[in-house]
Amino acid sequence: MLAGLYFVLGLWIISGVSAWPMPPVLGESHGETQFLHNLTRQMASRNKVDSLALFGVNRKMQRSRHILVQSLEECLSKAFQIPIVVWGLRGNVTLRRILGERTLVGVSISSVSPKEEPIFDVLTDGLFGLHHVPILFIYKRLKSQPPTGDQLKDLFSWCWRQKFINVFVTYQQIRFTNLTGDRNVSWENYLYTYTAFPEVTVRNLTQTGYRHTDIMMDFRGYEFRVPVFQDPPNAFRLPNGRLSGTFGLMFAAYVHHRMGHYRLEPTVDVDRYNYHENLMLAATRGEIEIGVHPYSSMQPGAERMAGYFPLVSTNTCVLVPWQHEPPPGRFIRYVVRVNGTFLLVLLLALTLAWQLARGEGLRGIQLSLVTFFLQPISDIDFRRLAEPYKFIHVAALLGSFVLWTMRTANLSSVFTSQFPGYQIDSVEDFLASPLRLMLTESEVEMYFTAGNLPAALRPRLQVVNRSTLLEHLDKLNASYAYCTTTEHWSVVQMQQERLKSPRFRLASGICTGTHILRYPMQWNSPFQRNFFRFSSHAKQFGLWPHWRSKGQQDASRMGLEVKMMDDHIPFQVLNLKDFEMLLKIYLLSLTGCFLCLLGEMAWMRYWRARTGVGRLIN
Repeated sequence: MLAGLYFVLGLWIISGVSAWPMPPVLGESHGETQFLHNLTRQMASRNKVDSLALFGVNRKMQRSRHILVQSLEECLSKAFQIPIVVWGLRGNVTLRRILGERTLVGVSISSVSPKEEPIFDVLTDGLFGLHHVPILFIYKRLKSQPPTGDQLKDLFSWCWRQKFINVFVTYQQIRFTNLTGDRNVSWENYLYTYTAFPEVTVRNLTQTGYRHTDIMMDFRGYEFRVPVFQDPPNAFRLPNGRLSGTFGLMFAAYVHHRMGHYRLEPTVDVDRYNYHENLMLAATRGEIEIGVHPYSSMQPGAERMAGYFPLVSTNTCVLVPWQHEPPPGRFIRYVVRVNGTFLLVLLLALTLAWQLARGEGLRGIQLSLVTFFLQPISDIDFRRLAEPYKFIHVAALLGSFVLWTMRTANLSSVFTSQFPGYQIDSVEDFLASPLRLMLTESEVEMYFTAGNLPAALRPRLQVVNRSTLLEHLDKLNASYAYCTTTEHWSVVQMQQERLKSPRFRLASGICTGTHILRYPMQWNSPFQRNFFRFSSHAKQFGLWPHWRSKGQQDASRMGLEVKMMDDHIPFQVLNLKDFEMLLKIYLLSLTGCFLCLLGEMAWMRYWRARTGVGRLIN
């Protein structure tokens, strides 16, 4: 790690950077130094560190003449062969974003109270964002007074507030005894760590020794406050008080896997259109650790978010109705394009052939029309045709039959099915249609004020309140266009999956750029790395599609997502009653025809009797 080595060399030549206080060695015994060396070796091995950083203040008062001082950094550098940063209290040089997560930090303190020890301020700045780095506090006072339990708890509480979760404290307690006139000296090394769940608790590792544990893997007894509103498919509350939705299930699984629990707090009068006004900033204000309703950088006020956890990509497109061409127009276009083309070619070919062969162009026109309309010709006229033309006539007759069959099938299909016409995909297509874009004031700010959607659509905006927009969207009112996110588009697809013909589609040419969907988190949150690891493993093992599917099923069962049905009468089996009216009309028609026939026969008999036509014939 050459960069770390160069940084070390640079620090050594900086004047005013004081050396880390050296742990003493009493007499010829290397008790404390050997203990720190072994402890540091274990921490470096378990955490796989590649550099060491030593923080402290050089206090001459801590050195006595009879104490042999040995440099701990020299000892560790020789033992581990890795760069070591020696740091003091110089204020014009910062370590922020220089130290990595694989750095072992040693801190020499003369007081466990952050208010009394100035080196704690240096740690706050220098180790910002490095939650998981192993930190070893070496407590050393001249009189070797051990810290009390309350003092250690205050120290670890400060560590939790600063998001340091891999912290250990060690000190040596020296005891002087006077037995039989001989003064004896004994010492004992103590080691402590802590857990933050369900509250900050000190753990004594003096008897068990160093143990590498990640306190973020066990939230036992810890409760997360979770404000929630009904926002399918992202996150919503079930009637049994559980959390559902794609992102809600992911958060619930994370808390359950870490053996914690959460408490849902339903919010009133909050939806995805005003979520940014208050609830989105709850984690920033420190009211909650993690929010379950994601947001993107397009949301108003997203720049005020303190922390976040990236999830998936998202964007927003304009939701436009499917454009369906009327059946008569589609049928006429089909007839003109197919049958008309065939008739024109057949008419020109036969007319020219008959005119050139026998000078009877009108004969060619007659045969063309007879063939095209599948009309019969007499046997005598057919026998008079030349043998080659008979094959041409039969072939043309067969082609006409196929085309007429296709036209009949198309005539019935245009009234029983719907085919898409010219669709709206660009801003020009949208402006050429009579549609208006319905959206709320917050969406106007999000998409048009910020320039995420084309400004040419502004004259077509229909700004309404939240309740009106939700009412139209829930009913899939195709009289307007809407703005829809990637997540809401899945809801629309589910709503119209049972429709014979879908009502909406996405205008692919009227979309925003891609943005990242994020979980709201507190600033510098210690949960971020642990949550990221869990979500990565969940996606690798296929849990993400499961959560998405289960969230949609729960939303459908609760009625939050209603599947639309076609408003048409289903097919029924025909019976005699269905033909009753037709039979009556048919019988009346036959009766009318019969009466007309009788009237005509009577009239002819009367006319013949009066004119004497029958006597002349006889």
